[in-house]
Amino acid sequence: MAVSPAGWILAFLALAAGGVIQGTIGFGINLVAAPILAVIDPHLVPAPVIIASLVLNLLVGRRDRGDRPWHTMRWPIAGQIPASIAGAATVAVVSERGLAVLFGTLVLVGVGLSATGRHPRPTPRVGFAAGAASGFMGTTTGIGGPPMALVFQQERGPQMRAAFSRFFGVGSVAALLALLAFGQLELSDFGLAAGLLPGVLFGFWLSRHTVHRVDHSFLRPVVLAVSGASAVVVMVRALW
Repeated sequence: MAVSPAGWILAFLALAAGGVIQGTIGFGINLVAAPILAVIDPHLVPAPVIIASLVLNLLVGRRDRGDRPWHTMRWPIAGQIPASIAGAATVAVVSERGLAVLFGTLVLVGVGLSATGRHPRPTPRVGFAAGAASGFMGTTTGIGGPPMALVFQQERGPQMRAAFSRFFGVGSVAALLALLAFGQLELSDFGLAAGLLPGVLFGFWLSRHTVHRVDHSFLRPVVLAVSGASAVVVMVRALW
């Protein structure tokens, strides 16, 4: 079905909100945008929103260079790719609802522990595990940011955004290649993605005015809040 003008306006607002969140802390666009886009028109997910988020990650990566972000993300990316494939296979045989509730609960526990000052150090082993959890959770529930956010919550804002933009950028490319391999990526998806880009670009532009305030004041609380909200959204969508 064709997206109505009202639908495009709602999509713009959803992507602008998601864009400013991700442009500010490094993740979060799927938390806001994906559920709303699926309601507006199922054809807007997954490929068009993945393409739009890839553009956002490229923009954030260009703005926030960080300190050797590829080096920081090498182990998480190594865990992400095979786990994403495993997640796609798991969805075919395991209840997606059960997985969503399980992951949502684990993320909420992680947020609670982090709020008390307990959180894992981003060692290579922990980074690999976080990347794997993010890839698996992203494939099975559509929201993969919280595992990475909980591990890297102590990073400075520019470093977190630089690293996450590369991590999620690689994930977006891998997802698009997988869709292409299974015949699920069509030329029309790029046209729909183009319609989503104004919201992404506006959100990214707004994030230029929020990054410094968040970096200097309350980056970690915002990261934990968005992670907790992501867990709740995943669980509500599964149980609705």
